[in-house]
Amino acid sequence: DVGLVLTQISYYYSGLSDLQLRQCFDRLSQNENDPEVIYNEWISLEEDNVTIVHIKQWKQVNLKDKHQRTEQLFPTFRRNIQVINYFLNNFVYPHESKQFPHKLIASPWDLSSSARKKIMTGFSGTNDTQLLLPVHIQQCDLSELKKTDAVVLNNLLKPKNEHYQDLPISASSEEILKQIVITEPMIQVILDVGALFIDGSNRQIATKWLDLSNINIIDYVVYFEMDAIFVCDRQYQHHAFSTSPASERLDRCLFYLDEIHTRGTDFKFPNEFRAAVTLGNGLTKDRLVQACMRMRKLGKHHWLSFWSSSEVHHQIQTLKKTSALYKEKGNGNDHISLTDILRWVYENTQQATWDGLHHWATQSLSFQQKISAFRNFDWNNYQQILTNIMMENLAKASLEAEILDLKTMYGHKKTFQTVYEIYSARYQYSNTGYSTEIHEAVSKRLLDYGGAKTLLTQLLDEEQQRELEREQEAEEERQQIRPIAAVPCEPILHHEIMNLCEMHDPILNLSRLPNVFCPITDAFIGTTFYRESQPGCWQENLWITTEFKRVIQTKGESLDPFLRPPRWILIYRNQHIIFLSPYEANELMDCLQYFYDKSPSKKLMQTTLRLLLPRTRRDQSTLFNARTLTIPPLISSDPDIPDYSIPIELLVALFAFNGTIYFENKREQDAYCKFLGLCLKPRNEIETNTFDKGWISIDGFVENLEHRQQLQLHQCRFSSNPLSFIRKLTENRNQAHTPLSSHVGSIIINAIKLPIE
Repeated sequence: DVGLVLTQISYYYSGLSDLQLRQCFDRLSQNENDPEVIYNEWISLEEDNVTIVHIKQWKQVNLKDKHQRTEQLFPTFRRNIQVINYFLNNFVYPHESKQFPHKLIASPWDLSSSARKKIMTGFSGTNDTQLLLPVHIQQCDLSELKKTDAVVLNNLLKPKNEHYQDLPISASSEEILKQIVITEPMIQVILDVGALFIDGSNRQIATKWLDLSNINIIDYVVYFEMDAIFVCDRQYQHHAFSTSPASERLDRCLFYLDEIHTRGTDFKFPNEFRAAVTLGNGLTKDRLVQACMRMRKLGKHHWLSFWSSSEVHHQIQTLKKTSALYKEKGNGNDHISLTDILRWVYENTQQATWDGLHHWATQSLSFQQKISAFRNFDWNNYQQILTNIMMENLAKASLEAEILDLKTMYGHKKTFQTVYEIYSARYQYSNTGYSTEIHEAVSKRLLDYGGAKTLLTQLLDEEQQRELEREQEAEEERQQIRPIAAVPCEPILHHEIMNLCEMHDPILNLSRLPNVFCPITDAFIGTTFYRESQPGCWQENLWITTEFKRVIQTKGESLDPFLRPPRWILIYRNQHIIFLSPYEANELMDCLQYFYDKSPSKKLMQTTLRLLLPRTRRDQSTLFNARTLTIPPLISSDPDIPDYSIPIELLVALFAFNGTIYFENKREQDAYCKFLGLCLKPRNEIETNTFDKGWISIDGFVENLEHRQQLQLHQCRFSSNPLSFIRKLTENRNQAHTPLSSHVGSIIINAIKLPIE
C-alpha cells in the first residue's frame, strides 16, 4: 500500500516523459472504445489558454504532427493527474504489481555456495558488511591493509575538512546549487551520496550548476548519463568527456557525481579541489567513505565540505546532545563538527547491519531449502538419469509461495521479537530437513550480534527485490490468452425455427421444445460464471436457441473465449424475445420477408427480426427499435397502428446480456439499476437513511425483499448480488475491463450513477 502511494506521488511530482506520453496517446487512439470521452476528461483539468484552443477536442489531435506533439500536447498533459493515472493503470501497475503463484529466490548465498568445486574469491574496499556475508564465506584482511580504516578516518578529520552546512526543509536542487556557488572556498565537485538532488536529471542539474558558476573561472561541467561520462560547455553542447577538450582542462571543470557514481569512478582532480558531500537519511560509513575517496588526494591536496538535509541535521544534533562528551562540556557548543557527523554515520551503520541481519537470516532459510531439494541428486554419479519427475520435484521443492492473502499478511498477531527469535520461528515453521550446520552458524551469529533489540514483526515478514523478465512475461501472457484449438460446430436449422414465421398457426409453447429453445442463462453453460448468472432469476420470456449456444465441439474446456455475441433477436408474436445464431437469422430473413410480401394488406407483423448492438460508445445507436431496420420493416400507412417497442424492463436485461456499457438516457440507467437491485449514489434522504441502517450494501445492492419494496426495487429478480457476474460478463463481451468513465463501469465499480444529459 505504501509502495502504491509513493509511486503515485513520485509520478505526480516528476510528470511524464515524452515517451510515456506517447504510450498514453497511442493506447488512447488504438485500444480505447471511446477515446473522445477519456480525452475530454483529461482536457477538462487544464485551464484555457492559447495552446489549449488548438487541442481542445480529440478530433483536433494529430499524433503524426511532431510540432503539435512537442509544443502543445506533451507540455499540456505532462503533469495532468488524469493522464498520469491512466499511464500508471495501464503501463506501470499491471506489470509491477503482478504476482505469480510461486517464486524462486536468489541471494548471495546461492552465488557463493560451499558446494562449488572451484573456490570463489572476491574483494572489497571496506569490511563494514562482513557480518552479512554467507556463513561459508570468510573475510580475510591482509595485515598490511588493516590500517586502511584508520588512515581514511584520519584524512577525513583534517581541520581543512571542518566545513558543515545544513539546508532548509525540502530544499530544491537549484536552492542547494545557489548556496554551493557562493560558498568559500570554492567547490568544484559535488558528491551526491546523500541523494539530495532529486528534482531533475543529471544533465539538468549539471547544466544549472554551470549557469550559476563564475564564467571567468569555469567553462565546463562533467556529469554521468547512465554509465557514460558527458561534458557540457558554455554553448550548451553536450559531448563525450573522453573526446572533449575538457578532459585536458580539468581545472576549468565542475564535476557532478550522482549517488550511484560516487562509487567506482575515478577522476584525476587537480590539487586543491574541494568537494561538497551531501548527507542523506540513513547514510552508512561504507557509502560515505567510498564517496569521499573519489577525492584521491584527500587530506593532502583534496578537501571536503559536508551538506546535510534538514532531517539529517536534526538527527545529528539529537545524537550530539545525547553523547557523553556533550554532557561533560555542558550545553555551550552546538556547532556540528566532523566528529558529530561520523558519530551519526556510525549509528546508521550499526542500524543498517542490525536490519540486514534479519533479511540475511531469511535468505539463509531459502538457501537451506534449496540444499534440501538437491539432496536427491548424486552429483558424483555422471550416469545418473534425470527424469522429468525428478526435475518437477526439484522445482516444487525449491519454489516458495509468492501470493500472500490479506489474512496471511495481516491476520496474525504482531509481537516484538529479537532477530534470533524471528529466525527461529521461521525455521521451525518451514523446516523440512534443512542444513543443521548452517542453521547453527546462523543462530550463533544472530545471538552474538543481534542483541536484545526487538522488532515488531510476524511469522512471514520479508523484504525482497523482485526481478521480472518483461519479454518472457509478455510471451507467457500471449500464450495464456490464446484460445485453445477448437473444432466449430456444424450449424443446424430446426424446423421449429422456421415455424416461428407462421402468422396464422397457434403460438408455439417454447417451454415444451427444450431441444430448440432454452432459458437465456443457458447461454453461459460451460463458462466459469454460469452459477453466478443465477438461472431462474431472469424474465421467463427471454430465450436462446440451442443453436445459439452451440459454438465449438467441447471436450470439457471452458467456453469463456467462445461465448457467442448476441446480435440477432426474434420478437415472437410480440410476446417472446429469442436470441438467434447468425445462421438461423440468415434463414429467417427471407422467410419473414416472404410472408410479409405475401400479406395483401402489408400490416405490421407481430414477429420481427431485429439487430441488437451493445452500446460501447456514447451516442451510439443499438439499432434495436429502429423501425426501418427490422425485418420485415415496421412501417405502416396507418399511423394509428402502433409498432411493438421493447418495454424498458426487458430492454435493460438485454443490455446486461449483451455487454452494453452506456445508456441513452437517465430512464435507461435507472431501470438498469432496478433490474440489478441497486440503490446507488447520489441518494436522496430516504435512501441515505436506509444505507445508514445497513439495508444497502457498500456496492449498492439491496438483498432483503421487504427493503426492496420500500426502495421501489421490486423489479429485481436476483436473489443474491449479481455485480460480480455482470462485471465478468461485460468484460467478456467487450474483451476489456469496463472503463470507469462509462455508465456501467461507474455503477459496478464505484457504485455511482453518472449524470446523463
